Amino acid sequence: MAQRRQQWTSNPDWLTALKAVVKNKPIVLFRFSEGEWESLRNSKHGTNAFTFARKHGSLNNVSPPTTCLLTGNEYGRNAEMHFGLLESSGAVTTLETRLKITTAQPIEPSSETDILGLVTDNPLKGILHARLESKETVVRLSSAVSVQLIEKLAETPSNHRILCAVVENLKSPGTYSSNIGLQKDAVALSLKAFGLPAGAMASVLDVADDQETALAGYSILEDAVIEHDARVVPGFTLSESDLTGRAIFRKDSEMLEVITANKRPLEEALGIDLIYLNAIKQNIVMVQYKMLERLKTAKETDWLYRPDSQLEKEISRMKRFSNSHVPGPLEYRINPQVYYLRFVRRDAALGRQAVMMPIDHFKTLRNDPRCKGPKGAFRISYDTLGGCYLRQEGFLDLLRCGYIGAYAQETKNLENLIRAIIKNGRAVVAAMQSVT
Repeated sequence: MAQRRQQWTSNPDWLTALKAVVKNKPIVLFRFSEGEWESLRNSKHGTNAFTFARKHGSLNNVSPPTTCLLTGNEYGRNAEMHFGLLESSGAVTTLETRLKITTAQPIEPSSETDILGLVTDNPLKGILHARLESKETVVRLSSAVSVQLIEKLAETPSNHRILCAVVENLKSPGTYSSNIGLQKDAVALSLKAFGLPAGAMASVLDVADDQETALAGYSILEDAVIEHDARVVPGFTLSESDLTGRAIFRKDSEMLEVITANKRPLEEALGIDLIYLNAIKQNIVMVQYKMLERLKTAKETDWLYRPDSQLEKEISRMKRFSNSHVPGPLEYRINPQVYYLRFVRRDAALGRQAVMMPIDHFKTLRNDPRCKGPKGAFRISYDTLGGCYLRQEGFLDLLRCGYIGAYAQETKNLENLIRAIIKNGRAVVAAMQSVT
Protein backbone atom coordinates (compact mmCIF):
# COMPACT_ATOMS: atom_id res chain seq x y z
CA MET A 1 0.00 0.00 0.00
CA ALA A 2 1.62 3.26 -1.14
CA GLN A 3 2.31 5.99 1.39
CA ARG A 4 0.16 9.06 0.87
CA ARG A 5 3.19 11.35 0.65
CA GLN A 6 4.27 9.31 -2.41
CA GLN A 7 0.84 9.63 -3.97
CA TRP A 8 0.91 13.44 -3.91
CA THR A 9 3.87 13.67 -6.26
CA SER A 10 3.27 10.59 -8.39
CA ASN A 11 -0.41 11.17 -9.14
CA PRO A 12 -1.24 14.57 -10.70
CA ASP A 13 -4.98 13.91 -10.93
CA TRP A 14 -5.68 15.79 -7.70
CA LEU A 15 -4.33 19.03 -9.21
CA THR A 16 -6.49 18.73 -12.33
CA ALA A 17 -9.52 18.01 -10.13
CA LEU A 18 -8.83 20.95 -7.82
CA LYS A 19 -8.42 23.39 -10.72
CA ALA A 20 -11.77 22.22 -12.11
CA VAL A 21 -13.36 22.76 -8.69
CA VAL A 22 -12.15 26.34 -8.24
CA LYS A 23 -13.00 27.23 -11.82
CA ASN A 24 -16.60 26.28 -11.11
CA LYS A 25 -16.68 27.58 -7.52
CA PRO A 26 -13.95 30.18 -6.93
CA ILE A 27 -11.87 30.36 -3.76
CA VAL A 28 -13.28 32.43 -0.91
CA LEU A 29 -10.94 34.45 1.32
CA PHE A 30 -11.97 34.75 4.98
CA ARG A 31 -10.19 37.36 7.09
CA PHE A 32 -9.95 37.14 10.86
CA SER A 33 -9.03 39.85 13.34
CA GLU A 34 -6.12 39.35 15.75
CA GLY A 35 -8.51 38.53 18.56
CA GLU A 36 -10.49 36.06 16.46
CA TRP A 37 -7.38 34.30 15.19
CA GLU A 38 -5.86 34.00 18.65
CA SER A 39 -9.12 32.54 19.99
CA LEU A 40 -9.26 30.05 17.13
CA ARG A 41 -5.66 28.94 17.65
CA ASN A 42 -6.36 28.39 21.35
CA SER A 43 -9.66 26.58 20.76
CA LYS A 44 -10.08 22.84 21.28
CA HIS A 45 -9.31 21.88 17.68
CA GLY A 46 -7.33 24.95 16.66
CA THR A 47 -7.58 26.31 13.14
CA ASN A 48 -7.95 22.87 11.55
CA ALA A 49 -11.71 22.55 12.17
CA PHE A 50 -13.95 25.25 13.62
CA THR A 51 -17.12 27.25 13.20
CA PHE A 52 -17.61 31.01 13.08
CA ALA A 53 -20.27 33.51 12.02
CA ARG A 54 -20.49 36.21 9.39
CA LYS A 55 -23.28 38.56 8.33
CA HIS A 56 -25.69 37.16 5.75
CA GLY A 57 -24.99 40.01 3.33
CA SER A 58 -21.25 39.27 3.19
CA LEU A 59 -21.84 35.78 1.83
CA ASN A 60 -23.51 36.57 -1.48
CA ASN A 61 -22.61 33.91 -4.07
CA VAL A 62 -20.77 31.83 -1.44
CA SER A 63 -22.17 28.31 -1.13
CA PRO A 64 -20.54 25.29 0.51
CA PRO A 65 -18.78 23.08 -0.08
CA THR A 66 -16.09 25.33 -1.47
CA THR A 67 -12.37 25.89 -1.08
CA CYS A 68 -11.20 28.80 1.02
CA LEU A 69 -8.17 30.76 2.16
CA LEU A 70 -8.05 31.87 5.79
CA THR A 71 -5.84 34.74 6.87
CA GLY A 72 -5.08 36.09 10.32
CA ASN A 73 -2.39 36.62 12.90
CA GLU A 74 -2.11 36.64 16.66
CA TYR A 75 -1.06 39.81 18.47
CA GLY A 76 2.55 40.66 17.64
CA ARG A 77 3.04 37.70 15.28
CA ASN A 78 3.44 37.36 11.54
CA ALA A 79 0.43 36.79 9.31
CA GLU A 80 -0.68 33.24 8.58
CA MET A 81 -2.47 31.83 5.56
CA HIS A 82 -4.39 28.56 5.67
CA PHE A 83 -6.08 26.60 2.90
CA GLY A 84 -9.18 24.59 3.75
CA LEU A 85 -12.74 23.66 3.00
CA LEU A 86 -15.92 25.57 3.80
CA GLU A 87 -17.99 22.48 4.50
CA SER A 88 -21.40 23.84 5.50
CA SER A 89 -23.37 26.92 6.47
CA GLY A 90 -26.66 27.78 8.09
CA ALA A 91 -28.47 30.72 9.65
CA VAL A 92 -27.90 31.07 13.40
CA THR A 93 -29.48 34.48 13.97
CA THR A 94 -31.57 36.93 11.98
CA LEU A 95 -28.36 38.68 10.92
CA GLU A 96 -25.65 36.00 10.85
CA THR A 97 -24.73 32.74 9.15
CA ARG A 98 -22.80 29.95 10.86
CA LEU A 99 -19.90 28.66 8.74
CA LYS A 100 -18.02 25.39 9.30
CA ILE A 101 -14.39 25.08 8.21
CA THR A 102 -12.60 21.73 7.99
CA THR A 103 -9.25 20.40 6.73
CA ALA A 104 -7.62 23.82 7.15
CA GLN A 105 -3.81 23.87 7.34
CA PRO A 106 -1.02 26.43 6.89
CA ILE A 107 0.28 26.97 3.38
CA GLU A 108 3.08 28.93 1.78
CA PRO A 109 3.12 31.83 1.19
CA SER A 110 1.58 33.14 4.39
CA SER A 111 0.28 36.65 3.62
CA GLU A 112 -2.07 38.38 1.20
CA THR A 113 0.83 40.40 -0.21
CA ASP A 114 2.77 37.23 -1.00
CA ILE A 115 -0.33 35.58 -2.47
CA LEU A 116 -0.68 38.55 -4.80
CA GLY A 117 2.95 38.03 -5.82
CA LEU A 118 2.15 34.52 -7.02
CA VAL A 119 -0.07 35.79 -9.83
CA THR A 120 2.10 36.48 -12.87
CA ASP A 121 -0.61 37.29 -15.41
CA ASN A 122 -0.93 41.08 -15.32
CA PRO A 123 -4.70 41.34 -15.96
CA LEU A 124 -5.36 38.69 -13.31
CA LYS A 125 -2.95 40.39 -10.92
CA GLY A 126 -4.96 43.59 -11.30
CA ILE A 127 -8.22 41.76 -10.60
CA LEU A 128 -6.81 40.11 -7.48
CA HIS A 129 -5.29 43.38 -6.27
CA ALA A 130 -8.66 45.09 -6.57
CA ARG A 131 -10.34 42.29 -4.58
CA LEU A 132 -7.69 42.39 -1.85
CA GLU A 133 -8.08 46.18 -1.56
CA SER A 134 -11.53 45.52 -0.14
CA LYS A 135 -11.78 45.77 3.65
CA GLU A 136 -14.47 43.09 3.80
CA THR A 137 -13.92 39.99 5.95
CA VAL A 138 -15.28 37.78 3.17
CA VAL A 139 -13.76 38.17 -0.31
CA ARG A 140 -14.80 35.94 -3.22
CA LEU A 141 -12.04 35.60 -5.83
CA SER A 142 -12.64 35.22 -9.56
CA SER A 143 -12.55 31.86 -11.33
CA ALA A 144 -9.48 32.68 -13.42
CA VAL A 145 -7.56 34.03 -10.42
CA SER A 146 -8.50 30.95 -8.39
CA VAL A 147 -7.19 28.58 -11.05
CA GLN A 148 -3.86 30.40 -11.32
CA LEU A 149 -3.48 30.53 -7.53
CA ILE A 150 -3.96 26.77 -7.31
CA GLU A 151 -1.35 26.25 -10.04
CA LYS A 152 1.13 28.47 -8.21
CA LEU A 153 0.42 27.01 -4.76
CA ALA A 154 0.98 23.53 -6.20
CA GLU A 155 4.50 24.52 -7.25
CA THR A 156 5.48 24.41 -3.57
CA PRO A 157 5.88 20.74 -2.56
CA SER A 158 4.95 21.36 1.08
CA ASN A 159 1.51 22.53 -0.08
CA HIS A 160 0.70 19.27 -1.91
CA ARG A 161 -0.66 17.30 1.04
CA ILE A 162 -2.91 20.22 2.05
CA LEU A 163 -4.35 20.76 -1.43
CA CYS A 164 -4.80 17.02 -1.94
CA ALA A 165 -6.64 16.57 1.36
CA VAL A 166 -9.18 19.23 0.38
CA VAL A 167 -9.72 17.56 -3.00
CA GLU A 168 -10.40 14.20 -1.37
CA ASN A 169 -12.92 15.76 1.01
CA LEU A 170 -14.69 17.41 -1.90
CA LYS A 171 -14.85 14.07 -3.72
CA SER A 172 -16.30 12.23 -0.73
CA PRO A 173 -20.10 12.45 -0.59
CA GLY A 174 -21.66 14.41 2.24
CA THR A 175 -24.78 12.25 2.32
CA TYR A 176 -25.81 8.67 3.04
CA SER A 177 -25.99 7.88 -0.65
CA SER A 178 -23.28 5.25 -1.13
CA ASN A 179 -20.87 2.97 0.68
CA ILE A 180 -18.14 5.62 0.60
CA GLY A 181 -20.58 7.99 2.31
CA LEU A 182 -21.33 5.37 4.97
CA GLN A 183 -17.62 4.70 5.42
CA LYS A 184 -16.98 8.40 5.85
CA ASP A 185 -19.68 8.52 8.52
CA ALA A 186 -18.19 5.47 10.28
CA VAL A 187 -14.74 7.09 10.43
CA ALA A 188 -16.28 10.32 11.75
CA LEU A 189 -18.26 8.37 14.36
CA SER A 190 -15.11 6.64 15.62
CA LEU A 191 -13.28 9.97 15.87
CA LYS A 192 -16.15 11.47 17.86
CA ALA A 193 -16.04 8.47 20.21
CA PHE A 194 -12.33 9.21 20.65
CA GLY A 195 -13.05 12.88 21.35
CA LEU A 196 -11.86 14.45 18.10
CA PRO A 197 -13.79 16.24 15.34
CA ALA A 198 -14.58 14.47 12.08
CA GLY A 199 -11.91 16.44 10.21
CA ALA A 200 -9.07 15.94 12.70
CA MET A 201 -5.54 15.65 11.33
CA ALA A 202 -3.76 12.31 11.54
CA SER A 203 -0.27 11.61 12.87
CA VAL A 204 0.18 8.77 10.38
CA LEU A 205 -1.73 8.36 7.13
CA ASP A 206 -1.37 5.52 4.64
CA VAL A 207 -3.85 5.11 1.79
CA ALA A 208 -3.91 2.86 -1.26
CA ASP A 209 -3.46 4.61 -4.60
CA ASP A 210 -5.86 2.35 -6.47
CA GLN A 211 -8.70 1.89 -3.96
CA GLU A 212 -11.37 4.12 -2.52
CA THR A 213 -11.27 4.93 1.20
CA ALA A 214 -12.79 7.68 3.35
CA LEU A 215 -9.36 8.17 4.95
CA ALA A 216 -8.09 9.71 1.71
CA GLY A 217 -9.84 12.94 2.74
CA TYR A 218 -7.78 13.29 5.91
CA SER A 219 -4.55 15.23 6.25
CA ILE A 220 -1.37 14.78 8.26
CA LEU A 221 -0.07 17.02 11.00
CA GLU A 222 2.72 19.19 9.64
CA ASP A 223 5.33 17.84 12.07
CA ALA A 224 4.36 14.21 11.45
CA VAL A 225 4.76 13.90 7.68
CA ILE A 226 8.02 11.96 8.03
CA GLU A 227 6.80 9.82 10.92
CA HIS A 228 7.28 6.13 10.24
CA ASP A 229 4.49 3.62 9.90
CA ALA A 230 3.35 2.00 13.17
CA ARG A 231 0.73 -0.38 14.46
CA VAL A 232 -1.05 0.29 17.71
CA VAL A 233 -2.28 -3.22 18.42
CA PRO A 234 0.55 -5.80 18.55
CA GLY A 235 -0.05 -8.89 16.47
CA PHE A 236 -2.89 -7.38 14.47
CA THR A 237 -2.21 -8.07 10.80
CA LEU A 238 -4.25 -7.98 7.63
CA SER A 239 -3.05 -8.60 4.12
CA GLU A 240 -2.40 -5.50 2.04
CA SER A 241 -4.94 -6.75 -0.48
CA ASP A 242 -7.62 -6.24 2.18
CA LEU A 243 -6.44 -2.90 3.55
CA THR A 244 -7.47 0.27 1.73
CA GLY A 245 -6.32 2.82 4.31
CA ARG A 246 -4.78 3.33 7.76
CA ALA A 247 -4.51 6.39 9.97
CA ILE A 248 -3.37 7.12 13.51
CA PHE A 249 -4.83 10.00 15.50
CA ARG A 250 -3.47 11.25 18.83
CA LYS A 251 -5.06 12.98 21.80
CA ASP A 252 -2.95 13.65 24.90
CA SER A 253 -1.50 10.26 25.91
CA GLU A 254 -3.96 8.22 23.84
CA MET A 255 -4.06 7.16 20.20
CA LEU A 256 -6.66 5.86 17.81
CA GLU A 257 -5.72 3.63 14.89
CA VAL A 258 -8.35 3.52 12.15
CA ILE A 259 -8.20 1.06 9.28
CA THR A 260 -10.50 0.64 6.31
CA ALA A 261 -10.63 -2.73 4.60
CA ASN A 262 -12.57 -4.56 1.90
CA LYS A 263 -11.81 -6.89 -0.99
CA ARG A 264 -14.48 -5.61 -3.34
CA PRO A 265 -14.63 -2.07 -4.69
CA LEU A 266 -16.71 0.01 -2.29
CA GLU A 267 -19.50 0.52 -4.80
CA GLU A 268 -19.89 -3.27 -4.99
CA ALA A 269 -19.72 -3.97 -1.25
CA LEU A 270 -22.87 -5.18 0.48
CA GLY A 271 -22.66 -2.67 3.30
CA ILE A 272 -20.45 -1.10 5.96
CA ASP A 273 -19.55 -2.21 9.48
CA LEU A 274 -17.74 -0.19 12.14
CA ILE A 275 -15.82 -1.98 14.90
CA TYR A 276 -14.64 0.11 17.86
CA LEU A 277 -12.21 -1.47 20.32
CA ASN A 278 -11.29 0.56 23.41
CA ALA A 279 -8.26 -1.13 24.97
CA ILE A 280 -8.41 1.36 27.86
CA LYS A 281 -11.98 0.59 28.93
CA GLN A 282 -11.63 -2.98 27.65
CA ASN A 283 -14.82 -2.97 25.60
CA ILE A 284 -15.62 -3.68 21.98
CA VAL A 285 -18.68 -2.52 20.04
CA MET A 286 -19.68 -3.17 16.47
CA VAL A 287 -22.04 -0.98 14.44
CA GLN A 288 -23.69 -2.21 11.27
CA TYR A 289 -25.22 0.33 8.89
CA LYS A 290 -28.73 -0.11 7.52
CA MET A 291 -30.40 2.22 5.03
CA LEU A 292 -33.83 3.69 5.63
CA GLU A 293 -35.79 4.24 2.43
CA ARG A 294 -38.36 6.97 2.06
CA LEU A 295 -42.02 5.99 1.88
CA LYS A 296 -44.31 8.76 0.74
CA THR A 297 -48.03 8.33 0.37
CA ALA A 298 -50.94 10.71 0.08
CA LYS A 299 -51.41 10.51 3.84
CA GLU A 300 -47.89 10.33 5.28
CA THR A 301 -44.13 10.42 4.82
CA ASP A 302 -42.12 7.80 6.66
CA TRP A 303 -38.74 6.04 6.52
CA LEU A 304 -38.58 2.26 6.41
CA TYR A 305 -36.05 -0.52 6.70
CA ARG A 306 -37.02 -3.85 5.19
CA PRO A 307 -34.63 -6.70 6.16
CA ASP A 308 -33.17 -8.71 3.30
CA SER A 309 -32.03 -12.34 3.10
CA GLN A 310 -28.46 -11.35 3.94
CA LEU A 311 -29.48 -10.16 7.40
CA GLU A 312 -30.05 -13.64 8.83
CA LYS A 313 -26.49 -14.65 7.91
CA GLU A 314 -25.19 -11.49 9.52
CA ILE A 315 -27.17 -12.10 12.73
CA SER A 316 -25.80 -15.66 12.92
CA ARG A 317 -22.26 -14.32 12.64
CA MET A 318 -23.01 -11.72 15.32
CA LYS A 319 -24.31 -14.41 17.66
CA ARG A 320 -21.21 -16.59 17.23
CA PHE A 321 -18.87 -13.72 17.96
CA SER A 322 -20.93 -12.47 20.92
CA ASN A 323 -20.84 -15.92 22.50
CA SER A 324 -17.03 -15.93 22.40
CA HIS A 325 -16.76 -12.71 24.40
CA VAL A 326 -17.67 -12.84 28.09
CA PRO A 327 -17.16 -9.82 30.38
CA GLY A 328 -14.50 -10.37 33.04
CA PRO A 329 -15.50 -10.80 36.71
CA LEU A 330 -14.61 -7.19 37.57
CA GLU A 331 -16.17 -5.67 34.47
CA TYR A 332 -19.51 -3.86 34.62
CA ARG A 333 -21.76 -3.31 31.65
CA ILE A 334 -25.24 -1.88 31.40
CA ASN A 335 -25.48 -4.06 28.32
CA PRO A 336 -22.72 -6.48 27.23
CA GLN A 337 -24.14 -6.61 23.71
CA VAL A 338 -21.48 -6.17 21.01
CA TYR A 339 -23.75 -5.39 18.06
CA TYR A 340 -25.65 -2.23 17.27
CA LEU A 341 -27.55 -1.19 14.17
CA ARG A 342 -27.30 2.34 12.83
CA PHE A 343 -30.27 3.27 10.66
CA VAL A 344 -29.62 6.21 8.34
CA ARG A 345 -31.93 7.98 5.91
CA ARG A 346 -30.81 7.64 2.32
CA ASP A 347 -29.41 10.91 0.97
CA ALA A 348 -29.61 12.64 4.36
CA ALA A 349 -26.57 14.71 5.44
CA LEU A 350 -23.87 12.63 7.14
CA GLY A 351 -24.16 12.63 10.92
CA ARG A 352 -27.85 13.50 10.84
CA GLN A 353 -31.13 11.63 10.81
CA ALA A 354 -29.51 8.50 12.25
CA VAL A 355 -30.94 6.25 14.96
CA MET A 356 -29.26 3.35 16.77
CA MET A 357 -30.29 0.26 18.70
CA PRO A 358 -28.69 -2.93 20.04
CA ILE A 359 -29.37 -6.06 18.03
CA ASP A 360 -31.42 -7.44 20.95
CA HIS A 361 -33.88 -4.58 20.56
CA PHE A 362 -34.07 -5.25 16.83
CA LYS A 363 -34.93 -8.91 17.49
CA THR A 364 -37.67 -7.86 19.93
CA LEU A 365 -39.22 -5.61 17.30
CA ARG A 366 -39.82 -8.65 15.10
CA ASN A 367 -42.69 -9.57 17.40
CA ASP A 368 -44.10 -6.06 17.60
CA PRO A 369 -47.41 -5.77 15.66
CA ARG A 370 -46.56 -2.15 14.85
CA CYS A 371 -43.62 -3.39 12.77
CA LYS A 372 -45.80 -5.36 10.36
CA GLY A 373 -46.51 -3.96 6.93
CA PRO A 374 -49.90 -4.07 5.15
CA LYS A 375 -49.12 -7.61 3.91
CA GLY A 376 -47.67 -8.81 7.21
CA ALA A 377 -43.99 -8.48 6.30
CA PHE A 378 -41.59 -7.27 8.99
CA ARG A 379 -40.27 -3.76 8.61
CA ILE A 380 -38.98 -1.02 10.88
CA SER A 381 -40.71 2.30 10.54
CA TYR A 382 -39.07 5.51 11.75
CA ASP A 383 -42.42 6.77 12.97
CA THR A 384 -43.58 3.56 14.66
CA LEU A 385 -40.39 3.45 16.73
CA GLY A 386 -41.85 6.49 18.45
CA GLY A 387 -38.49 7.74 19.70
CA CYS A 388 -37.57 4.38 21.28
CA TYR A 389 -33.95 4.21 20.13
CA LEU A 390 -30.50 5.51 21.00
CA ARG A 391 -29.48 8.94 19.80
CA GLN A 392 -25.90 9.32 18.59
CA GLU A 393 -24.62 11.32 21.56
CA GLY A 394 -26.19 8.91 24.03
CA PHE A 395 -24.56 5.98 22.27
CA LEU A 396 -21.16 7.71 22.21
CA ASP A 397 -21.37 8.55 25.93
CA LEU A 398 -22.07 4.92 26.80
CA LEU A 399 -19.27 3.72 24.52
CA ARG A 400 -16.69 6.16 25.91
CA CYS A 401 -17.24 5.17 29.54
CA GLY A 402 -17.28 1.42 28.84
CA TYR A 403 -20.92 0.89 29.85
CA ILE A 404 -21.72 -1.03 26.67
CA GLY A 405 -19.92 -3.64 24.62
CA ALA A 406 -18.23 -6.95 25.30
CA TYR A 407 -14.91 -7.41 27.02
CA ALA A 408 -12.09 -7.09 24.49
CA GLN A 409 -9.97 -10.05 25.59
CA GLU A 410 -8.02 -11.00 22.48
CA THR A 411 -6.95 -9.05 19.46
CA LYS A 412 -7.12 -12.28 17.48
CA ASN A 413 -10.89 -12.40 17.89
CA LEU A 414 -11.14 -8.91 16.44
CA GLU A 415 -8.96 -9.86 13.50
CA ASN A 416 -11.07 -12.95 12.82
CA LEU A 417 -14.22 -10.83 12.91
CA ILE A 418 -12.81 -8.37 10.37
CA ARG A 419 -11.80 -11.21 8.08
CA ALA A 420 -15.31 -12.71 8.33
CA ILE A 421 -16.90 -9.37 7.43
CA ILE A 422 -14.66 -8.92 4.39
CA LYS A 423 -15.22 -12.52 3.29
CA ASN A 424 -18.98 -11.92 3.32
CA GLY A 425 -18.61 -9.03 0.90
CA ARG A 426 -18.97 -6.14 3.33
CA ALA A 427 -16.51 -3.31 3.96
CA VAL A 428 -15.20 -2.58 7.44
CA VAL A 429 -13.89 0.36 9.42
CA ALA A 430 -11.96 -0.73 12.52
CA ALA A 431 -10.99 1.79 15.20
CA MET A 432 -8.68 0.78 18.05
CA GLN A 433 -8.15 3.15 20.99
CA SER A 434 -5.19 2.65 23.32
CA VAL A 435 -2.59 4.42 25.47
CA THR A 436 0.64 5.47 23.78
